[in-house]
Amino acid sequence: MTKLFATSVALALITGVASAQELNVATANLSAYIDPGADHSNVGSQFYVNAMEPLLFKDPTSEENIFQPGLATSWEITSPTEMVLTIRAGVKFHNGEDMTMEDVVWSLENMITPGYPARIERSKEFFGNIKGLEIIDDVTLKIMAEKPEPLFELIMAAQQGMILPKDYTMGLSGDPMATEESDFIAFRQAPVGTGPYKYSEFTPETRIIWERFDDYWGEKAPYQTVNVRRIPELAARITALVNNEVDLITNVPPDQLDVINSTPGFKTAGGVTPLFHLMYFGGGEKGSIITPELRKAMVLSVDRDLLNEALWGGQAVVPSTHTYPQYGAYYTPDIETFEYNLDEAKKIVAENDLEGTTLPFYTDPVYYTNGLLAAQAMQEMWREIGINIELKVVTSWNDPGTPGGWGSPDQIHNWSNPMYFADPHGSFGKMWAPSGAGMTRGLWDPSIGMDEWTKLYDAFRFETDIAARNAAYEVLMAEVKKDAPFLVLYQPYESWGMRADLDWSPFPGHIPYVLDFRAGYIGDEKNGISK
Repeated sequence: MTKLFATSVALALITGVASAQELNVATANLSAYIDPGADHSNVGSQFYVNAMEPLLFKDPTSEENIFQPGLATSWEITSPTEMVLTIRAGVKFHNGEDMTMEDVVWSLENMITPGYPARIERSKEFFGNIKGLEIIDDVTLKIMAEKPEPLFELIMAAQQGMILPKDYTMGLSGDPMATEESDFIAFRQAPVGTGPYKYSEFTPETRIIWERFDDYWGEKAPYQTVNVRRIPELAARITALVNNEVDLITNVPPDQLDVINSTPGFKTAGGVTPLFHLMYFGGGEKGSIITPELRKAMVLSVDRDLLNEALWGGQAVVPSTHTYPQYGAYYTPDIETFEYNLDEAKKIVAENDLEGTTLPFYTDPVYYTNGLLAAQAMQEMWREIGINIELKVVTSWNDPGTPGGWGSPDQIHNWSNPMYFADPHGSFGKMWAPSGAGMTRGLWDPSIGMDEWTKLYDAFRFETDIAARNAAYEVLMAEVKKDAPFLVLYQPYESWGMRADLDWSPFPGHIPYVLDFRAGYIGDEKNGISK
């Protein structure tokens, strides 16, 4: 493959000229819709920061939780269950309407108690402890929690809390005086926000065009236009880059970095991504083939260090448990939840007469960088313990209960657990809390029962003492180790290819994959833009 791309590069060094203050980007994947309150996908996370905004910003340049004024100019946590914010004046939506307290309250209410089904899962994950809002005056808003909330600021800085225009959205369909499900469905194809760029074109899964929003309340966008188009094939993305058809490309695997870096006028940037690639067993305990013993044997037989070396050149991070350095005081690398023990795996297979078991493994060909290659490698590792895997390459997630669908029994999938915010609840909890995406989709039935799991989880979630909270998290990880519902593989080392004069790289304080082209976050010598 390297020789093929090298040949393509040699034939393709044709200098092109982009329009002034225009950036062209090619992504491996592109969203089917734009809705910050419903979306939590790795693909979707790329496309919100430039055009939509929450009440608080989190400093993207820092791994630490440093908060900054966003659509709120100031805030105070006045009690363990209350937060008071001052809403920014002079903010306009992209359709020209002024942002008011009414828009803020409507946006948050549609996350706290959503009427749109697609938002219900996100509501439980992010706003499950928020019980209500109180308008103090035209610019002052109180947010009230059910239980003491140690994560107020993180929740208010999340993508899912971005502020939308009430009147515009309600007017998209049906009764303009009522909030209807059809309004949000229509908004997905005609999004409007408050950010420095506005969506001037959105073709689902194909193209996004951002244009500078001249009435932005803050520092103006550096580009007049940013064109984003989907090119799923890696070879085609690299060729588009070196042909000067695009300025930046996403999802470059390690074995192609030298191809780009050795080509005059081009370079790569990358880093360890705050996201875990993992594999999980579908259907919890609902199937007849996947048993706790089989899960344990399969988890123990995956050599994650070998996967790292083979697929990522040793640059990925193989964790001992579900934890990230960005958690600060809540980073728990001393916990050992995942281990490699081939002899123990073979012993479990023999003692439980599991040899010859056959299971399907569903994977998208390009959604996860090296995802298909990882599945093929694990297929061989499982063959060594007598478990047969039939790879099923699919281009979309199927409906729940169907082959390849969420929560369908007796099958395996790859997946990811991103760090949505820098706290264990922002990654592990987002997926595996009682209201998390993995649980609500039926991916794990804890052997201790959901009631007991909920008690253990809440003991961690709402604890404010650092040592006690970490101890409670260790109890949760012991249950994961015992039940083996999933296996965290690694934090991937993701890379982007670009023109050599671009000064851009992913920021450690963002959620994974964000394409941040706001003022101060990208430099572009060709377009006269300073970072």
